[in-house]
Amino acid sequence: MSRAFFVCLCALFCAPVPLPAQEAAQEAAAAARVAGPVYMIEGKGAGNIGVIAHPGGAIVIDAGMAASAAGVRATLDALPGGGRIRFLVNTHWHSDHTDGNRALGQGAAIVAHDRVRPLLARPQSLMGQTTAALPDEALPSVTFSERLTLYAGDLPVRLVHYAGAHTNGDTVVYIDRYKAVHMGDLFFNGLFPFLDIDNGGDIESWVRHLDDIVSKLPADARVIPGHGPLASVADLVAFRNMLAESAEIVRQRIQKGATLDQVKNAGLPLHLEPWTHGFMNTAQWLELVYRSLAKN
Repeated sequence: MSRAFFVCLCALFCAPVPLPAQEAAQEAAAAARVAGPVYMIEGKGAGNIGVIAHPGGAIVIDAGMAASAAGVRATLDALPGGGRIRFLVNTHWHSDHTDGNRALGQGAAIVAHDRVRPLLARPQSLMGQTTAALPDEALPSVTFSERLTLYAGDLPVRLVHYAGAHTNGDTVVYIDRYKAVHMGDLFFNGLFPFLDIDNGGDIESWVRHLDDIVSKLPADARVIPGHGPLASVADLVAFRNMLAESAEIVRQRIQKGATLDQVKNAGLPLHLEPWTHGFMNTAQWLELVYRSLAKN
């Protein structure tokens, strides 16, 4: 694994936590209205946060990093219903989506797939770095296996598990009444994604899940990605196509006997170059695709 890859992912998942005084000084994060009571707080070096505002307490989807928790709290205070969080959903275990559990989860029920709590409850190794276990009060207190429905007043919010995609414990959150969906890290809008192969990530299964999701979404649905700007279904389809094309290119090279270095050196077609404008370059992405296909 390249040193550049290691440094890049450490920056994403292992950002330093500022002192409490620094946290208090943070300004409120910007919240974009998605539809009705649904908002998105775009992550700055961390995952995007979804909010379903309600006077009885918000449903918040992902917690970001602890370093940004004060700013997120300030944003929630300004939304309808104020800053009370009733449910905090973790779409998967990665720390850029769960590190804020300590701060945002106080007084809330933290909800995640069955596979997420055990990972958060003990130290994990990710890209050569150790992620510390979360304290008991920051762990999910409600877990589910396949599907779960939460309510913001009379508004149903559906949680659906998709196994073997970005990780093996991914949750997608559907707010059907407002034609909105939070994809977690099943969708990086305009970016090559991270693929957690050591924890069940699988590019071929990922593509199949996206096919199923897209087939059931309204054409005009608003899509909150795990990373990147608020998106449309067309943006989600473009991401799915990039995954499928990357997998097919690498599969053909493997079938011809190419090594990992040869696959990386051959690169990808020029039209996929815009996907490198995130935290991962083409060689790093090809390494993940190769490892996923080779595992199978």
